[in-house]
Amino acid sequence: MAEYIMALDAGKYAVKAIGRNSKGLTSDIKKVNIRTKIYELKNGYIDAEGKSYKVVFNGEELIVGEQGETKSYETSKTLFIHKVCTYTAITQFLEPDTKDNKISMVLACPISVLKVEKAKQEYKDFIKGNGIIEINVDDKDYSFEISNVMIKAEGSGIVYLSPHLFKNKKIGVVDFGGLNFTFSLYTDGICMSPSSDRFVEEFGAIKLINYVADDLTGYKRGNIVKFEVAERALNVGYMSNFGQIDKESQEVIEESKNRFFDEACDQISRHGFRIEELDGLVFIGGTTQKLVEAITKKIPNSFITADPQWSTVEGLYKVAYKKYIT
Repeated sequence: MAEYIMALDAGKYAVKAIGRNSKGLTSDIKKVNIRTKIYELKNGYIDAEGKSYKVVFNGEELIVGEQGETKSYETSKTLFIHKVCTYTAITQFLEPDTKDNKISMVLACPISVLKVEKAKQEYKDFIKGNGIIEINVDDKDYSFEISNVMIKAEGSGIVYLSPHLFKNKKIGVVDFGGLNFTFSLYTDGICMSPSSDRFVEEFGAIKLINYVADDLTGYKRGNIVKFEVAERALNVGYMSNFGQIDKESQEVIEESKNRFFDEACDQISRHGFRIEELDGLVFIGGTTQKLVEAITKKIPNSFITADPQWSTVEGLYKVAYKKYIT
């Protein structure tokens, strides 16, 4: 029997996981990042290329990862797409064609789900599954059982990763994800009232990309800039003009980022939190990387982690290690 420990965040944009064999060394820790996208091969066969995987699960033949077409735009994480992407990520820690693989994990849970006990248990049971899980990835068979699941709030990993930031302070944590952004208030490292000191809004990367698309459409004098084009422009910071950087488009994208971040701050204020009265704001989540200049310009006492998209799972891995190994 092989036992594995891991922390996992099944996000709308990507599934991120950190883990290792429980008998391994610190140097054996592995990171896995898989886009939360699927393509059904019944719609036409394609080979899995790049950061994609050919997956057979529950009778469905799929491509999971970058080449996928179906994405998740719903707040719920109890959808098939989240399960199959999560299980695909888990296989990356395992040896194929082996049995009796046991997984103990700490799982990041959406704040909106965490507040409802029934929904929290449903999410936990959904990911855990019922007994042995069989899945084929890239023509290799994997078998495992998720034997232990601990639930922690999305965004809370930073508290365990960098506890010094929170000691004797009142700190707000802003987690910009793919669909949502969450805000949590920590007093000396504790969220005193999970019901009133946290909130979530559908205001993440998808909204930011839509802002970029709208603003670039205006810049292009009404010629519609599609979502995928805007997403690439946001990622690289500009639009191309016959292979050259369109410098004016850079300015438009920066203004889109500022507009998005200003509205996010307004939402924090509307929920009754005064940013200027806090000892600081900590920013995490993959979308944070695209907003560094907007954040530092507006929030002088901000702290952006070195790798914000991994802050949650890195912190929750420390929890997993303490719970399941030490």
